[in-house]
Amino acid sequence: MLRCYRPYNDAGEGHLAGRAQSAEEERVSKGTLRGSLVALVMAGAASGEAQSIQNVVLRNSFNPTGAGARGLGMGGAFIAVADDGTAASFNPAGLAQLRRTEIAFVGFSDRLQSSVNVPGDDGVPSFTDETTHGAFDFAGVAVPFQVAGRNFTMQFSYQRAVDLFGRGRATVIDMIDLSDLDPDLSGTGEVVANVEPEQKGAFHTLSVSAAWQLTTRMALGLGINYWFADWNAQGTSDFRLRVRLPNLPQPLELPLLTTEFDQDQKMRGLNANLGLLLRYPWLSIGGVVRTPFDGAYDLDENNVETFYETQTGRPLGSRDVSYVAASQMHVSWGMGAGIAIRPFRGLTLAADYTRAEWSRTTLANVPNGALLTTEERDADGELLPIYTDRNFFDLLPAPETSTENTSQWRAGAEYLVAFSKLIVPLRAGLFRDRSPVVDLGSDEGRLIEGWTLGAGLNFSKLVLDVAFERRESEGPLLLRLRGGSPVPATNPVTEKVKQDRIVASLIFRFGSGSDPIKGLFGSLFGDPKDDGQ
Repeated sequence: MLRCYRPYNDAGEGHLAGRAQSAEEERVSKGTLRGSLVALVMAGAASGEAQSIQNVVLRNSFNPTGAGARGLGMGGAFIAVADDGTAASFNPAGLAQLRRTEIAFVGFSDRLQSSVNVPGDDGVPSFTDETTHGAFDFAGVAVPFQVAGRNFTMQFSYQRAVDLFGRGRATVIDMIDLSDLDPDLSGTGEVVANVEPEQKGAFHTLSVSAAWQLTTRMALGLGINYWFADWNAQGTSDFRLRVRLPNLPQPLELPLLTTEFDQDQKMRGLNANLGLLLRYPWLSIGGVVRTPFDGAYDLDENNVETFYETQTGRPLGSRDVSYVAASQMHVSWGMGAGIAIRPFRGLTLAADYTRAEWSRTTLANVPNGALLTTEERDADGELLPIYTDRNFFDLLPAPETSTENTSQWRAGAEYLVAFSKLIVPLRAGLFRDRSPVVDLGSDEGRLIEGWTLGAGLNFSKLVLDVAFERRESEGPLLLRLRGGSPVPATNPVTEKVKQDRIVASLIFRFGSGSDPIKGLFGSLFGDPKDDGQ
């Protein structure tokens, strides 16, 4: 979650009205009255305007992960296990291990807490916020039958692959020479861009997956995924010029532009997941590749922009701006590998590594000025018809992006406690992840760490699993800059994020004596003798 506390107070909040001006302040205000600051925002000078960000307010890696309380309870390390009704969401090859038809349902509840600390506040959070959210996460039916004497399983499923929700705050700063604005001015200033979105929506998939037990040890899997995403971001952004004058204890804040935005975005696309599973008596090795794809992307954005007279803080005027775009979103590839060890009966130890190429995930032909990006204008102030391919996360032109690729490490364990008619699994796990959005003063995204616990009730036909995940991160709140001179990251405003997630899964398995769905698929696609008995 991108969140920001604005470290301003009444002494430095913004305008010069209501008090006497020093000679230096008067020179600054007169320079701005000449229109140079308005021109700065309107023309989008490369040296002065801070970058914008895509309003994806989740502070996570954006990696699509598998669904289900069993996998989550093991820290998400499930690529080399993948042996229940949620298998295809982790590794489609794991479906070949099923012997009975399974119908699975998964839901979740999420609570995210954010606290922001400003230097000098004695460790007391200066800003706190909490967001709660819940949704249906996964539904699928997996049907195994025989093909050429080998197990073959098909699964039809829905998954809420990436959840987008919450209120966020983000700040980006560029340092500029005031002489670039007006030759009569000296010293430096900071152009501060604050973005405060509230976002709702998700990336979903509808999938058809299949796995074939090629040999007694090796299974191959394929999943075809139809992606559909709808999300909305509403909020405000503002640009200010912050000038630090030697005779003032607080910086002088000069308002430039405030934008109220409402962005509707949609994406539709098709890709494939390829899976491999090698299974031995005490060891399993799994791998999965998510292929890249180009999806149809649509944007409908409506903004209200207000410009300010910086001497008084009064608005100079406002305008309505709309952007409509029909383009493409390119989602780059991802991969994962896992290992599972069974040292003795009832115990499974698992570890996964996954990687995603977010630096090459782009929006094609973003209109000039859309999604709060820098506007390019001609000498008359008219918006130029420029279209640019931009990185999805920081919205910089693709060759200039600071977005980083992300890697995840996950590890977990499961121990089965067996009773006469019931198995009680106990699970725990750890994970490390990173955000693709690079923090100020760093060459990589924020480190995200967490742990999980899980348990369940496993009957012959019915399985109920529950898992708890704690996810925590901490880092400076400001994002890395596009260009110009960076603002030193000394005593930065820092943010702590704690996210608690509860996931529940319900899986129904048909009995071994009679499986009508398995019999139907066997008669249609499999060996004639495979009648579901």
